[in-house]
Amino acid sequence: MGSTPAIAQSSAQKIPVDLSHRKIPKIKITKCDTIMTGRDVYVRIETDAGIVGYGDATNHFLPFSVEGMLKDLYPYVIGEDPQRIEYLWQSCFRRRFQRGGPSTGSAIAGIDQALWDIKGKMAGMPVYQLLGGLARTSVRLYSGITGMTAAEAANQAKEKVSRGITAIRFRAFHSHDANDFHDHKTAVYQQIEYLEALREAVGEDVDLILEVHGRYDPEWALKLFEMAKPFRPFFVEDPIRHENPEALKWLREHTDLPLAIGERYHSKWDFRETIENQYVNYLRPDVNHCGGISEMKKIAAMAEVYYINLVPHNNAGALGSAATLHSALAIPNVTIMEGGQILSARQNTKVVKPFPTVVDGYALPLEGAGLGVSLDEAAAANIPFNDTTMQPRLKAKDGSVRDF
Repeated sequence: MGSTPAIAQSSAQKIPVDLSHRKIPKIKITKCDTIMTGRDVYVRIETDAGIVGYGDATNHFLPFSVEGMLKDLYPYVIGEDPQRIEYLWQSCFRRRFQRGGPSTGSAIAGIDQALWDIKGKMAGMPVYQLLGGLARTSVRLYSGITGMTAAEAANQAKEKVSRGITAIRFRAFHSHDANDFHDHKTAVYQQIEYLEALREAVGEDVDLILEVHGRYDPEWALKLFEMAKPFRPFFVEDPIRHENPEALKWLREHTDLPLAIGERYHSKWDFRETIENQYVNYLRPDVNHCGGISEMKKIAAMAEVYYINLVPHNNAGALGSAATLHSALAIPNVTIMEGGQILSARQNTKVVKPFPTVVDGYALPLEGAGLGVSLDEAAAANIPFNDTTMQPRLKAKDGSVRDF
């Protein structure tokens, strides 16, 4: 008789390889829960070692969709080793036939953060240490303002600067949002009115970030660029809608103002085209929406090749802000991150605390093990979930739909 064919020999081998003989601590995920409290969606992962990890899956635009996606993903996690973070990320994403989108991005983000929290607690180290250590010793923050008039916005900006903030993000047309109205021309001129007032109020040493929120058609975005240039914005954020990244090409060719986009992208694949074609100067992934800490690291590495820096989006409470901060501390190509609730005078610490310490507009590292925050489950249980607010139903003068 001839020898056994190679393929038969291969199939007779034990697959996958048995690693039980290795001296790796045995730990298993025993339970996953979703905690919906206030406006937040949290992930709780419990292990048979008594270690519990928490993650932030909050997506204020699709909270119930994320809740449902988490139910779909938990079976891929329960019974597994929480130390295998990359394996579990791949399992949650690739073992499902339908992939991508904001619900998947946020659900995986919450699971991923909770796994990093567990790993940090097991090691007795902050997560940023496990990500390679401090690429910087603090992270510069920017603060947002929401004035209904240019004068109100200018006063808010001066108050922020008095507290040591060195970068301000703003958009106009809040007053029109309240009336469900958007007109490109009106909004462009209002943006310039605000920009001029802010520059006069804070001087030249404070950076101003011009937020457009994807509102304009390309030709109106270009008009905004031309009028804004004398006031030297740090960058223009989301100048047009995000569905077709190639539409940025025309804008990129017609302006030298720095551009940014990315808070509505939900994985490295969403970012790929924008990065490879160098349409923008800054990317804005949100660690609660883009697949978590693991995915943000990969997006940053892709961008680093093209000398594109990150400005992480962050409108989260203490848990999501902690995950954002750990990522930003360890990623080399981060320029600044959104301060969000970190800089708010109305910080909500009833459920999760602490927020990081801020000195002269820079966030300092959280030093506790894991993500360095604690979640009070009893407090969370006493705060009903109440995120049912619809976004403005914006209309043009002719009654047609406009973008929020």
